[in-house]
Amino acid sequence: MGAIGTSDETPFLEKRTQMTSIRMICLFVSIAWLTAVSALAQDKAKTPRKLEAITLGVSAKHVLNLPIYCAQRYGIFESEGIDLRLITAKTSTTIAALVTGEMDYITAFNSGLAAAVAGAPLAAVYVTTDKSLLYLISRPDIADAKTLRGGIIGHGGTRGAHYHATVAMVKHLGLDPEKDVQLISTIDVTQGMTALLSGRVAATTLSPPYDSMAVRKGYNRLVSGPDVLAKFIENGLVTRKAKFRDNPDQVRRMLRAFLRGLQYSLDHPNDAIGLVQKEWNLDREAARIAYEAVVPTYNLKGETSDEIVAASIKRALQDAKIAQSDFTPKDFVNWSLIRDVQRELKR
Repeated sequence: MGAIGTSDETPFLEKRTQMTSIRMICLFVSIAWLTAVSALAQDKAKTPRKLEAITLGVSAKHVLNLPIYCAQRYGIFESEGIDLRLITAKTSTTIAALVTGEMDYITAFNSGLAAAVAGAPLAAVYVTTDKSLLYLISRPDIADAKTLRGGIIGHGGTRGAHYHATVAMVKHLGLDPEKDVQLISTIDVTQGMTALLSGRVAATTLSPPYDSMAVRKGYNRLVSGPDVLAKFIENGLVTRKAKFRDNPDQVRRMLRAFLRGLQYSLDHPNDAIGLVQKEWNLDREAARIAYEAVVPTYNLKGETSDEIVAASIKRALQDAKIAQSDFTPKDFVNWSLIRDVQRELKR
């Protein structure tokens, strides 16, 4: 009986041993596979994301572009896969580069609109602000319209937002901008500041922080644009219609970076003020004043009304001496992507 029992149990024990071995082998294979997958995932995480080089043209370094500078400084563009190349140049230069495809985007809304009215295939997809942040600043010896009469007044750009704001502020003083004064382009606010300090102009149109810097040196704030000017678009995001059509994902990422940069500047005032202080070499108080001046002008929605765009179109047509045109806001602005991005960010 014992021999028969041993014979019956041996196959069972051998089978159980074999099954245990198979289970162990499967366990080791599973562990090895999971380890390999984990290692690959870690290697992929360590591999830096390839950034897409994108160029953005601005006319000058001013506080109005603070959300862009914050997005650059705090890695927001990088998180959207963008290696932003910020190029400061004359608006006419950036417009030409944009039209030919040598530049991806510009911030000069009105200059882009003027080019579009003339036939350039451009589209605006975002508005930074539709409130004025410009001031007419004069030399210490010019304190009113009477002493300004006959003087030279500088403005940034050619026939863009700065020019039209300057004309409106001169009219607010009761002067005729074509007869009582001479208007000249100083190209941008930084050179306008230089022209004012050197005495080459009697007054010039400045934006923060340059207006406050001049006032602290004894110059006069003759007209405060935010108090007297109607709403108009100064900055935004303009690109080629082909870009909007062929690469909407890139446009969306740019818009997300702009909106996130704006939100960061609002949520982290100390960081934003510190950035203004460093970039413009200001003391803390001057940087705070500049920051507090610009914040109320930002358009949190990222788009504006057809009425405001239509007013800009009317000025562009007048400047181009075009008597009649069927050019409408929808021929230049397209808010579909900014609306998509706003919905995405609110989820």
